[in-house]
Amino acid sequence: MTRESVAAFIRILYRERIFILLSMVALLIVGGAVGFCLAEGRAHAPWWYCFGRGLWWAVVTLTTVGYGDVVPQTVFGRCVGAVLMLGGVLTLSLVTATVASVFIERKFRRERGLEPLKIAQHLLILGWHEDGELLLDRIFKRLAVAVPVALVNRAPPEEMDALKAKFPQQDLQYLWGDYSREEVLLKAHVQEAFKAIILAERQPEETTAQVDQRTLLTALTLKALHPQIRILAELLRPENRSYLERAGAEEVLIRGQYDGSLMAVAAASPGLFRIFTNLLSGDTQGLWAVEVPARYHGRPLNELAAHLKHDCQALVIAVYTEGRILSLDDLLSDQPSPLDDFIRRKFAETRMTHLFGRTKVECQINPTGHQVLGPSQFVVVIAPQRPNL
Repeated sequence: MTRESVAAFIRILYRERIFILLSMVALLIVGGAVGFCLAEGRAHAPWWYCFGRGLWWAVVTLTTVGYGDVVPQTVFGRCVGAVLMLGGVLTLSLVTATVASVFIERKFRRERGLEPLKIAQHLLILGWHEDGELLLDRIFKRLAVAVPVALVNRAPPEEMDALKAKFPQQDLQYLWGDYSREEVLLKAHVQEAFKAIILAERQPEETTAQVDQRTLLTALTLKALHPQIRILAELLRPENRSYLERAGAEEVLIRGQYDGSLMAVAAASPGLFRIFTNLLSGDTQGLWAVEVPARYHGRPLNELAAHLKHDCQALVIAVYTEGRILSLDDLLSDQPSPLDDFIRRKFAETRMTHLFGRTKVECQINPTGHQVLGPSQFVVVIAPQRPNL
């Protein structure tokens, strides 16, 4: 349990007045020990011996254990014991009930997505819609290792519980709230996340422009809290792409952007359409990105391609290189605009002048076999599973 969790638990106990109840229990024990000494004290015995016997008797009596090794012999001592027993039943019952209610409340809040997440090196999925479950299924199939996933949205907790039951082997956690707000992202430990996916979640009576504005605000908040985080964002309107890229999103997907292309392929060539859909679903053969091993740096592509083909049944179809870009001004337009000023102001508030973690990707489809490979390069292959190099 972390220090923050312990502090939060102590605050809850203080709010529930548990320490007052414990003080009452302590007063009962001390009062019972004093009463035992007054009633059962012996003239020849030292006071500390009598008080120690009284403390032991008070604890045994208060907890209703009743060992019977120390018992009062006088009427006054038995009256003290009766008061102690009645007071112990009442106070200890209140203490037990209060502590149990605190644990039940925390469990209930955690299941409802109201407690801060205990998670690190995780993937954030912000927002939710009808394609979210399919997205989760594809992500879990493609991740090389079990990566924790945090869902942050305002969907019904019952729906999120059903998702956890569907993926029992995955570390799937849920936080309820408006993912564009800073305090909600902090509860999701955004500083420890390595990537965030912003879905175009559309609320009732909400326009597409409002959905994209929330996505832009979320991207700006993410970069302000964690400049190194990589962002994949979904938009509804293609004209907002440039604004989101200026806000620091590495990958931007326009919802329905490729529907027309796929339908055109299906109309012209049904077989080619089936190949596209099979590759995208990854059920039998899928597209995989494999980082070029260091032993192939400075060597031609055809050597790595031959190794992949022979040992992994993988066909190389593309190569891409990830390179860093320099500064925020490289993304902003030359002509001043209110949105550019807003983005500059937000980054200035966080004292950022560079987009750390922002990458520029250069792709080559169907590259030549004589191309020399180097660092920060990846090959894209068609294979039944991710090749292990």
